[in-house]
Amino acid sequence: MSDVTGDALSSFLGEQLGADVTVADLEEHVEGWSRDTVSFTARWQGDEGEHEQRFVVRAESDAQVESGRRSEGNDIETEYRTMDAAQDAPVPVPTTRWFEGDRSVMGGKFFVVDHRPGDAPVVWDRDQRAHLQEAWDGDSDLPDQFVDAAVGVHEVAPEDVPALENVPAEAVVDREIDRWVEVYRESTVRPEPAVEECIRWFRANKPEVPETTLVHGDFRIGNMLVDGDDLTAVLDWELARVGDPLYDLGYASLQYFAGKLIEPTERPELACSLLEREYLYDEYERRSGRTVNRERVRYWRAFSAFVMMTIGLSGVHQFRQGDTDDVRSAWFQYIVPGLVEDMLAIVREDRT
Repeated sequence: MSDVTGDALSSFLGEQLGADVTVADLEEHVEGWSRDTVSFTARWQGDEGEHEQRFVVRAESDAQVESGRRSEGNDIETEYRTMDAAQDAPVPVPTTRWFEGDRSVMGGKFFVVDHRPGDAPVVWDRDQRAHLQEAWDGDSDLPDQFVDAAVGVHEVAPEDVPALENVPAEAVVDREIDRWVEVYRESTVRPEPAVEECIRWFRANKPEVPETTLVHGDFRIGNMLVDGDDLTAVLDWELARVGDPLYDLGYASLQYFAGKLIEPTERPELACSLLEREYLYDEYERRSGRTVNRERVRYWRAFSAFVMMTIGLSGVHQFRQGDTDDVRSAWFQYIVPGLVEDMLAIVREDRT
């Protein structure tokens, strides 16, 4: 972990707030493990009396600093700038506070945001998956808040996020294919015939993208905080980009994000184990006023399986190359077969 310590945080916040700051109750979070994430409580004396607030610091990991290798996502400053650009959008995003690019302060670049209550659901845990399914079967507002979050993300226009490359709509699909195929080629030990067939399908069936918006890029319930029946935050903007808003819908619809590894999940019709896919599409269309072309969503579902499989292979490759000693990267090999299966299942209509 970067040098995220109470003393370092006290010193940094003292400079930002112009006060003596004490830091306590540091808690390391394993979610979003491509970066180091720590929540803590800060106390200081201000003009209006004593203040106490809980914050979260998100920092480059040691592997990122030592190897100089970026992950497949954006650098940490771009992640912060993207979250900052989404502050006024109707989507729950933690309030952004400070970005620090000087690695000497805490061993890596980092940013600080306000803490939000709740936990990130783990859909591969049977009990947590069942809790999400109950939200759909009962009278919880959580499924509708999920839809609203997607609509809110896509209300941010490309020009409002200057930290991201503003790609023309007609170039979006080729950008995605070229980017992720390159990572796949770098990460795989040998070409997999089934994957090569899907890559050919991606190139032969490129959808027409009529518009671009901010796209979260990793839009799933596991990257959100849930407090009871409330969706309190959308986190992990590392894969954000300008793109087709329907990408996020296709990505969220992967069975992998409903808890599937090799064996099918109990409720394959539920996106993120939380709401029926068709309900997600219909309600998103109604609330956003944007037509949800089912063939385009199908394309992005297949492509998202390829993206997630490639991220898994990249993690294994980094472990094999010695870029990381985190055994979770090695574990990623086990997600690959199920995602290849999903890719083939989605495109099978054009393979028969």
